[in-house]
Amino acid sequence: MSRKGAIEPGDDEPLKPYSRLQVVNRSLLGITHAGHVWAVDYDFFDWDDRVSLYRDGRRAASAKAPASFPVPGGRIEFATTFYGVKRAHLVLGTGTELPLGPHPKTLEAWRQRLAERRPALSALMAAAAVVVLVVGLVVAGMSLLDTVTDVPQVADTLGWTFSTPLALSGSAATALTVAGVLAIIERALSMRHHWLLDADTWWTG
Repeated sequence: MSRKGAIEPGDDEPLKPYSRLQVVNRSLLGITHAGHVWAVDYDFFDWDDRVSLYRDGRRAASAKAPASFPVPGGRIEFATTFYGVKRAHLVLGTGTELPLGPHPKTLEAWRQRLAERRPALSALMAAAAVVVLVVGLVVAGMSLLDTVTDVPQVADTLGWTFSTPLALSGSAATALTVAGVLAIIERALSMRHHWLLDADTWWTG
């Protein structure tokens, strides 16, 4: 077993065509650089968590995600979250970062086309996702503080307790969780990520 991020040489295997039936489990992104077409292929259902780098349609290298593949004049960085792609960029030696583009049949490409054709709707969806995640973060934080300060030893040490004013009913908590998952998926399809807002642990326990 290779350790996470360790680069292994490719086997020259050809890149498999992308099918619309794979939109849920497969990400395929690419970029043209240094006279070659580079593609990163990742299967979210691969238990080995491997990502492959292809050069001109042939597998040139593979590694466990997150991975940083050296290419002429820089490197291709790829990382994921539980819900989608977190990072897919070509980082040049000058420090310039260029995002890899999604395959036209992927959900990420659909999200990009929506942003181009309906920018107002796209902006509204992006803003709504942020609002939902902020609300979820605040509710989770207050609930955690309530639980922690309810422990007698902790309350005695702090000299105070906290009771959350945002206690949710079962149905409201379920609705917020569903909205939170949808918000994270929206941000994953837009390939946006913030270390705090998009932390998987807030929504997956």
